[in-house]
Amino acid sequence: MLSRDRISRLAALSLFLSAVELFIPRFLPFFRLGLSNIPILMALDLNPLSFLALCVIKGIGTSYTAGNLFSVFAIISLLQSICSGLVMYGTARVFKSGISRYGVSLFGALTSTLVQIALAALYAGRGTIAFLPIMLILSFPAAILTAYLSEKIPEPDAKIPEMSGEKESRLAIILFILSSAAMMMTTEIILLLPSLALAFILQYLTGRKIKLLPHLSMLLFMVLSSLLVPHGKVLFSIFSYPVTEGSLADGISKGLRLSGGVALSQAFSTMRTPGTGIIGKSISIFTMLLSSFRNTTGSLWSRFLEALHSDNTQNNRKEQVNIPIFTLISLSVIIIALAITDCVFF
Repeated sequence: MLSRDRISRLAALSLFLSAVELFIPRFLPFFRLGLSNIPILMALDLNPLSFLALCVIKGIGTSYTAGNLFSVFAIISLLQSICSGLVMYGTARVFKSGISRYGVSLFGALTSTLVQIALAALYAGRGTIAFLPIMLILSFPAAILTAYLSEKIPEPDAKIPEMSGEKESRLAIILFILSSAAMMMTTEIILLLPSLALAFILQYLTGRKIKLLPHLSMLLFMVLSSLLVPHGKVLFSIFSYPVTEGSLADGISKGLRLSGGVALSQAFSTMRTPGTGIIGKSISIFTMLLSSFRNTTGSLWSRFLEALHSDNTQNNRKEQVNIPIFTLISLSVIIIALAITDCVFF
């Protein structure tokens, strides 16, 4: 088997596991079981460059499937994937037969959690560090579960489908990137609210369902993290702990920016079509696996295993949703204009 074909299959499995994990409730916005690490543990025998490529695709792909490709979550996911992957690969190579997959997985979980909290603290503030102990506690049993499943789950045997090589709309990609950058640059709440509304409109136009609960959860998490580092005028106190104007405004601003990035990512993930190469093949196989998973019945585990062995290569592409390019340009220009207004007048 060609190394790049195996990378495509393992990357597709990682994306598939990431999508399946969305069915499992999360206790914290930043915490996931890390099921997408299972293919990483299965790929420790790859050469260094192939393994690194898999980690990069896995990091980006996790954000793609979760619908937050254009948010701070994507940066966290990518760096977290690379750092934890390199630690697991290095640990396995140094200790060789002296360490099991469980030990390798535990080292990866520790690295992943530390990187995740460090990067989250840079965005949400130092208050995020307060979540480190509970995330460490949760990450270790998750690492054991990941190692166990890596020995039980087979590599997908799906045939790599023929790719037609459709070209993506470069203009649409550029507009989404610029809109996301503009959203992250805007800090004033009064300007962020219409920007977020426009991002939701784009998400709606592309046919992606808007779920408010995750956005409210992210907003609450950002506000709580900011309030742990008080600054500015004291508005009131909760059990003698001061709630300050500056911290509250910062938390709301960060939460709105994060929601805007997620909404734009959701819209983009619906419009995008896979191309050729390793990434294109990975997305194509992933789409086939996910389609098979959705079209079968039974327990979550039985549907998962049946999808891995499915040879249904029909409908392996996501249906592309097109919106008028003028509409996309107009909404993007307004989002960018609001960011410029923020920079110039505030």
